[in-house]
Amino acid sequence: MIQTGFILMRLIGGKGMSQQVNASVVYNMRLLWTAIQRSWQRSVKKELHPRELKGTKVLSVKEITAIKKEKGHFLDFISAYLDYIEFLVMSKPYSIIFCDGYGITLNHRAYGIDILVQEGMIWGEDYIGINAMGTCLKEETPTMVMGEEHDWDFLKDKASFAVPLLDIDCNIIGALGIILTLNDGDPAIMALMIMMADMISKHWAVDKELLLLRDRLAASERAEENVQNNASVLSHEVRNSISTLGAYIQLLQLDKLVDDERANKMLQEMARVNRMMQDFRRLTKYIKFKFSNFNINAVLNKVIEFILPKAQLKGIEIITELDDREIYINGDMDAIEQVFLNLLENAIQAIERDRGHIWIKSMRSNDSVKIIIRDDGCGISDENKANLFKPFFTTKASGSGIGLAFCKDVLKAHGGDITAESQEGEGTSFTITLPLGNRI
Repeated sequence: MIQTGFILMRLIGGKGMSQQVNASVVYNMRLLWTAIQRSWQRSVKKELHPRELKGTKVLSVKEITAIKKEKGHFLDFISAYLDYIEFLVMSKPYSIIFCDGYGITLNHRAYGIDILVQEGMIWGEDYIGINAMGTCLKEETPTMVMGEEHDWDFLKDKASFAVPLLDIDCNIIGALGIILTLNDGDPAIMALMIMMADMISKHWAVDKELLLLRDRLAASERAEENVQNNASVLSHEVRNSISTLGAYIQLLQLDKLVDDERANKMLQEMARVNRMMQDFRRLTKYIKFKFSNFNINAVLNKVIEFILPKAQLKGIEIITELDDREIYINGDMDAIEQVFLNLLENAIQAIERDRGHIWIKSMRSNDSVKIIIRDDGCGISDENKANLFKPFFTTKASGSGIGLAFCKDVLKAHGGDITAESQEGEGTSFTITLPLGNRI
C-alpha cells in the first residue's frame, strides 16, 4: 500500500503543477507503521476504546496565555516557518499545527477543512487516541496516520503528518503537524515535514546563540556601569584612608616620636589601601572580556593546584568531585579562573582552626554546569548574608569587600549566577551556574 522507502518526491502544488525539491531525503516508511502499532498497544494496555475516549481537552484562556508568554520568542520564530508551509499547500484544504512538547496547540492555521482544532487543544493519545501529533511526541519520531487509522472521528477522513522539533541537544521542544484530506495525503508530505523540522532545529540553534550573545553584551555593559560606580565608592574610601594616614603623620611630627603602635597603624592603613587598589585593578581588568571555549574542569584543576600549598600550610584538606565528562563553556578563562581563586581564598580564610575541609564539585546538566565550593569554616551570620555580594562589604578586618562583588559581576556577564548558603559556625557553600558552550 505504501512504499517501504522513498526519495523525496513531488510536493503539493497548484492545479496541473508538480514541484520538485532540490534535496534527497530517504525515510523508511516501516518506522511509521511501527510507531502506530506501538500506539495501538498503548491503547490496549490502558483499555482505551475509540468509543470510550475522553474527547478533546482544551486549556483555559488564562493557561494558554501564560504558556504563550513564556514561549513568546520561539512562537514568533516558528511563525515564519508556518507561513512558508502555508504557502506550499495554499491550493489545498489544510490544517497546520504547532504544539509544544506537552502536545498543547500554540499556533494553528486552517483553510477549507472541517476539523475541531483550536489553540490550547492537547494532542494526547489519552484524549483522542491515535493521532500523528500525539503519537509523534510519544514515540519521538516522525509519524503519519491515514484515515481509519485515527481513533478520533473528526480525523477518519483525513491524512495527518507530524514531526518532532529538537533543540541542539536533541531534546524535544515541540512538534509540527499538517492535516489534509485523505485524497491529498501524499506520503511525500512526510519528507517535506522532516526536511522542514531539520531546518527549524538548525535555525533555532543559531537564533538562540545570537540571543545569548546579545544578553552577554548587555550584561557586560551593566558590569562596566558597576565598575564605574565601584570606582566612585573606592575613590571615597581611598581619600578617607589617606586622610587617616595624614593625621597620624601630623601626630608623629608634633610628638617628634615614632612609637611602635602608631607605626603599626600607619602600616596597616597603607597595606589596606594597597589591597584595595590591587582589587580595583583586578576588577577593572575584565571590563572587556575575551570569550573562547574552554574546559571548566581543566580551569578548576589549575586553580586547585595553585591554591593547594596555601591550604596544606593551614592543615586544610581539599576534596574534589568533578564531573567525569569534559564540560566546555564559552567565556573569559582568566576571569573565570579569578572567580574560583577568590572563592577558594575566602574559604581558606574562613577556616579559623588548624584542620578543615573544602569541597569542590562540578555537575553538568542539559544546558548548564554547576560548580559548588563548600567549606566547614566559620560561616556567615544571617544579618550579613543580604550584603554578601555588595561592593566594599566585608566582615574581615583586612578585607576590601570587592572580591565577591567581582565574582557576581563576572558571572552575570557570562550569562551565569552565584548564590550562597551559610550557617554561622558550620560553613558556607557557594553555587555557580554557567551556560554550556560548544566544544571545538
